[in-house]
Amino acid sequence: MVVARNPSSASFLCQAWRERDTVQKTYLAHVEKWPPYHEQGMREGKIDLPLAASRTERIKWEVRPLDDGGKASLTFWKVCKDHKTGKVFDNDNAEKTEGSAPTKIGDSPSITSGVTLELYPQTGRTHQLRIHCAEIGSGISGDSLYGDSPIDWCGNKDDNDLQWKQCVQGETEERTKEKSKPITLRLHAYELTFPHPKTGEKVTFVAPKSWN
Repeated sequence: MVVARNPSSASFLCQAWRERDTVQKTYLAHVEKWPPYHEQGMREGKIDLPLAASRTERIKWEVRPLDDGGKASLTFWKVCKDHKTGKVFDNDNAEKTEGSAPTKIGDSPSITSGVTLELYPQTGRTHQLRIHCAEIGSGISGDSLYGDSPIDWCGNKDDNDLQWKQCVQGETEERTKEKSKPITLRLHAYELTFPHPKTGEKVTFVAPKSWN
């Protein structure tokens, strides 16, 4: 989170965010299946799929063509670690030996399958990374809205609606049975780079993450 401490800094940062190319964001995400890597051997690529608010589910967004109201949405991705083989890759996508994993991944002994991706969103649509990952692979681990095992939409909350209460109870019980699946979304804002309001020089902030 970036908070401006005065009006001039706020104006400068708002302009930087609007220009987008002056602000770089890096996220880490764990996915179980990633066909471009697992089936085609690709270690990096891009996802260019326009998005728009869902017409049927209030809290969700969906892929929709530009000529049907979709907004341009672009995400670059790179495989950071293959948890099944133990292979890790540096910033140049060169393979490294197990045990020399980038510190950005952290210690993740509980994860023995899937891959960790570095995601670089070039646009900022709602749920962009979650939808893009779900469209290409299995979705981000722990995602209850998109991917391989989303939670069914039960409608707006209504404690007096028996059907709504039964739907919510059923989804809760189903999730409780799936002990092997993560209960939190494995998507982490890892790095943020932007120009300093006073000097204009790029500053970078990093928040290492260890998946639990």
